[in-house]
Amino acid sequence: MTAGADFVGYLFSAGGAISIFLVITLWMLLFPASARARLALLAASATFAFFSIYSCQSIVARALTGSFEPFEPSQILPGSRDTALVVLGSGSVNAEDWDKRSLSFVDRTAASRVAEAARIFRLVDPTLVISSGGEPHRQRRGAPTGDTMKDALVAAGVPPERIVVETLSKTTRDEALVVAPMLAARGASHVILVTSAVHMRRALGAFRAVGVRAVPGIARGFVANESDYPSVLAFVPTKEGLGMASDNAHEALGLAYYWLRGWWQR
Repeated sequence: MTAGADFVGYLFSAGGAISIFLVITLWMLLFPASARARLALLAASATFAFFSIYSCQSIVARALTGSFEPFEPSQILPGSRDTALVVLGSGSVNAEDWDKRSLSFVDRTAASRVAEAARIFRLVDPTLVISSGGEPHRQRRGAPTGDTMKDALVAAGVPPERIVVETLSKTTRDEALVVAPMLAARGASHVILVTSAVHMRRALGAFRAVGVRAVPGIARGFVANESDYPSVLAFVPTKEGLGMASDNAHEALGLAYYWLRGWWQR
């Protein structure tokens, strides 16, 4: 699944677009009279235009997100002593100096999840917070997202003694398999799952498939915060639109894959 996610990410990137248009250009140079080559160029242009228009991808994201709403305290009993908050990671940003000493921070997506987790923590005061996420790409140096999210959670006001880190997982399926026994061992019967809105459907289904039923805590992102996005740019191709298309495609394919493998439960 990681290799597939990497391929989807590359396809919906500037490099992927350049590669596709380069292939079509070579096709047209080799066969200048080919009507199929011209049709391929038109199809590729229209496809990338659609996938890079933010407003179009916002509609797709809303369809994937469904009826999820921001977490409210009424969804779970505040102060319950068996409540656990599970924060799913997305990645870390790493930087090195010339002596190969590195600094690692949460990426933007993980930062939004940490911000929502900190908000929910203040509302519910859970006894356990699980910061979940390893590094799916072994060749990359730097801290796993579980570790960097813990640092961010502490900076956001979550007491470090309440946080348990897991860094073994590489995928959402892994997170469900690793976190489920951690919750059972600590007797957590109330679980709040924090992740991005577009990722929530697959995450909840993956956790249900291993016996964990959780309350969704969607993080605030572009889909939930469209007022921050310039209206003029919402209707023209942009890198933000293409990035959202990558996320949408990843989740749509991930849902189908998990369902076919029996890793997802409604």
